[in-house]
Amino acid sequence: MRMSLDMVRARFEADNAALLPRVQSFLAHVMRAPASHACFMNELSLMEHMGSHKIMATQHGPGMDQPTLKHLAEEARHAFFFKRHAEGVARRPLDYVQADLLSPAAGRLYFQKLDIAVEQALADEPPRSKVLYLHMSLIIEFRAVWFYHLYETALRQAGSKISLKSLLAEEQGHLADMATRLAAVGAWDPARLQALCQAETALFGILLGRLERAVAPQAEAQAA
Repeated sequence: MRMSLDMVRARFEADNAALLPRVQSFLAHVMRAPASHACFMNELSLMEHMGSHKIMATQHGPGMDQPTLKHLAEEARHAFFFKRHAEGVARRPLDYVQADLLSPAAGRLYFQKLDIAVEQALADEPPRSKVLYLHMSLIIEFRAVWFYHLYETALRQAGSKISLKSLLAEEQGHLADMATRLAAVGAWDPARLQALCQAETALFGILLGRLERAVAPQAEAQAA
């Protein structure tokens, strides 16, 4: 199973190669303007919060096991991590409102469409099943590990004191854990997972485009 996970991850990296320079450029751009960077981190906080809320909404009840509780707690902590640093950069409290975010509608749409894609691919599963939760989480962890590695590199290049190392370690742990748990319930299917990752990559490309468009006017206003 480990070899299969590595193969899916390698294909994910290959499928995202074309997005790499765009993400690097976006991160360099957004970090040049503190207000934009604060809004971006607050947006990441919102997306981590939406992820933790999704876990709580679908996995509550007598079947809530320790690994799922741990995952929920860590996703909530990641939301706090980004919120705390966003407010540190902004030097003021930030809310999950349009004025304090880059493109909240784009983030919500990304999650909604990914949710639909996973549910369609697993149409035989109950809406709140563990298998649906594990697939959705695993696909998002692929994205989180890929993106946060790039963000950590950008932070180091900018001389920032913010570090994503501990957060990245947890996301990498989630990735391996979700794959192991899927295998344990007999739902590990690398071909299906690869197809879902490709669908997610297309959705991430749309999200990235909207973030790029959102940050451009903010940066221009601050430079004026």
